[in-house]
Amino acid sequence: MASVQRFDVGRLDRAKRTGAGGARVPASVARTGVQVYTDERGNTVREYRPPEAVFAPASLETLGSIPVTVGHPPEGVNPRNYRSLSVGHVSDAPSGRRSDGPLEWLDTAVVVHDAEALRKVESGELAEVSMSYLADVIAEAGIAPDGQPYDAKQTNIRFNHLALLKDGHARAGSGARLRLDGNQESTPMFRADDNSAPTKSLVKVDGIDVEKGSDTHISLLERSITAQTKRADEATASLTAAQTLNGEQKAKLDAAEAELATLKARDIGALVQDELAFRQSMLPVLPKADGKAYDFAGKSREQVKADAVGPAVMAEAAKLTSEPERAGYVAAHLKIKLDAAGKTPAALHTPSVITDSTGDKTKKRTDRRADAFNASFGAGDTK
Repeated sequence: MASVQRFDVGRLDRAKRTGAGGARVPASVARTGVQVYTDERGNTVREYRPPEAVFAPASLETLGSIPVTVGHPPEGVNPRNYRSLSVGHVSDAPSGRRSDGPLEWLDTAVVVHDAEALRKVESGELAEVSMSYLADVIAEAGIAPDGQPYDAKQTNIRFNHLALLKDGHARAGSGARLRLDGNQESTPMFRADDNSAPTKSLVKVDGIDVEKGSDTHISLLERSITAQTKRADEATASLTAAQTLNGEQKAKLDAAEAELATLKARDIGALVQDELAFRQSMLPVLPKADGKAYDFAGKSREQVKADAVGPAVMAEAAKLTSEPERAGYVAAHLKIKLDAAGKTPAALHTPSVITDSTGDKTKKRTDRRADAFNASFGAGDTK
């Protein structure tokens, strides 16, 4: 579950003057149902705002007296920037609840004091409102009561500020509009200072409405460019890593193919003669079964040597701590038996290990010789 910043919209309706010349306007500022957002990666997310989250008492306690701004400041409103951003506040009077078909709206009142903001509202440039808040988002897909699918659900809503927006920027649809007095949306509700500064148009950047050309606008554009550059760099790094891995795999394949070519080029006759000499030298010291000669089929040279020295010697060898010690122990006992049989110690040769053509298994060269021998003459008695 992640805590994220969200912006939702509502409408103002039937403004009344305050004693200081501002405007107090009843407003519908938030609603239930599914709303669409864009996450930090640019993906579209459909989030459901259930009634128990929108109208939770703990959430409503954060609504009263929050500041009103023109557009959404990207860093939100805090004590350090309040004076430069605030053009009014949300009433701390108890909020209301009303139904609009399958949706429910949260009603309150917005108080606007700033002359420039009032002039923009009067001219119709600022015709919508938008709530900025933090919410915990639970990844939970489902179908809302009005039949809309959603990807996640909001809970634990905490309001930060309410923004006045340019007409047409409402996330919640046509119902989220500034309604000055009944259906007469262009009727002035007050007369602003004639010397007010000219209005500035609002633009939307990453779902946030800001004044075009303002410091906030530039800051958001820079942040968006930085995020896009980061994603491009990450994609480039991933591509480079994939290309490196592909090169390593190709090198291994080339090495395996070279080894296979070497093996194919070997003199099969020499391999067979070498295996035949080994078997003939070992026969005098190998056990026989039912009077039949020792069967070499399917056995490596290590297994043949183990059978020659017998299980007792192999058991003692297994007690030694290293492979060289075990091999030396077996070789010494085999030499004693071969010497007694009048055979040359050359039969004790330990073959080297080469890489199999698959690249991930090892097979002793002498095993290959045995394979070649069996293929040419068959296994069994070599007398």
